[in-house]
Amino acid sequence: MKKQFLIISGLAVITASLIFSCAKKKDDNRITPTYKEEATGTGGNPNVGNQTVTGTATLTNPATTNSSLLVGGAGWSNPTCISTNSITLKGINGNIEVTLNFLFPPSTGTYAIASSPNAQACSMVITNAPNQPSGLVWYGKTGQVVVNTTTTAIQASFTGVLCTQQNFNFPTVGVSGNLGCN
Repeated sequence: MKKQFLIISGLAVITASLIFSCAKKKDDNRITPTYKEEATGTGGNPNVGNQTVTGTATLTNPATTNSSLLVGGAGWSNPTCISTNSITLKGINGNIEVTLNFLFPPSTGTYAIASSPNAQACSMVITNAPNQPSGLVWYGKTGQVVVNTTTTAIQASFTGVLCTQQNFNFPTVGVSGNLGCN
């Protein structure tokens, strides 16, 4: 009888464990990993046509070599003039634009190149520098501008102004020349 009892109780334990192991677990709405084939949606990215980026994007510099620019002379036009009390001197040659910005209408004297104009400094902005990728904007970083004014004309001269892009210190564009009008 003892043998029969052990056999029956052993079968009962095996049957009970089989029943419990085959029972489906309750869904508690937790997010759990699954295989792509079993998942609903697009397999991870809810916006298939729109890439999702986390973190910061790495900027790449399209310019790779230093260049220089000589401003003024044949082919250059200067659309601003002292008679307008302009705080901007601009030179244009084809698609190349060079702009000097002052805080006040400039007077005779020496101005440092700075990121933004103040009483003793002016800023320089260049668009489409030669031998550089099209559309890049370059900003004056260091250098000096000597300004001579008369009642009918203004002349700004500069040598060795160093310009860089806003997010990159290299490569550079070296700028020399003259801007002015009568």
